[in-house]
Amino acid sequence: MEETIKDPPTSAVLLDHCHFSQVIFNSVEKFYIPGGDVTCHYTFTQHFIPRRKDWIGIFRVGWKTTREYYTFMWVTLPIDLNNKSAKQQEVQFKAYYLPKDDEYYQFCYVDEDGVVRGASIPFQFRPENEEDILVVTTQGEVEEIEQHNKELCKENQELKDSCVSLQKQNSDMQAELQKKQEELETLQSINKK
Repeated sequence: MEETIKDPPTSAVLLDHCHFSQVIFNSVEKFYIPGGDVTCHYTFTQHFIPRRKDWIGIFRVGWKTTREYYTFMWVTLPIDLNNKSAKQQEVQFKAYYLPKDDEYYQFCYVDEDGVVRGASIPFQFRPENEEDILVVTTQGEVEEIEQHNKELCKENQELKDSCVSLQKQNSDMQAELQKKQEELETLQSINKK
C-alpha cells in the first residue's frame, strides 16, 4: 500500500547551494488580483528530470529554507519527457489558498529531496491600480471628445452670461422694489396726517 504524504518534502538547504536554473518559470505577472486562481507556468530544462514528490510552492521573498512556503501544489509528471510539450508544464493555485496581503512572493520548484530547482521573479497579490491600466483612444475618438468639450465650454459660457444677466435683473428689481416701498411709506405717512 502506498504511503500518502500531506506535507511536501523540505530541507534546510542554504540558498547558495541551490540549482535555481533547472526549472524556469514563464509568464509570471507583476501582480495577481486577489480572489482569482493563479496558474503557474514553468519549463523543465533539457537535463532536468522531475520526480513523483516534486512540488511548487509560493514563498514570501526573503525565505531561508524550503519549510517557509505559504502554500504548495504537487507537480504532475509528464508521460513522455522527450516530447517537447512535456517540458512545458503548469499548475493551478486556487484563490482560497493564496496570500491575502500585498507582500512580495515567488514560485519555487522544490524536488523530492527538498532542493530548490527553480525560482520565479517576485510578484504581489494586490488589486489593480489606476496607473496600471492603459487606455487606448483612437484619433477619431479624441477629435469627438474635443468637439464635445468645445460644445460644453460654449454652453457653460452661455449659462454664465445668462446668470450674470439674471443677477443684474434681480438687482435692478430689488432696487425698484425698494424705491416703491419707500414711496408707499411716504404716501402712508401723508394719509395718516
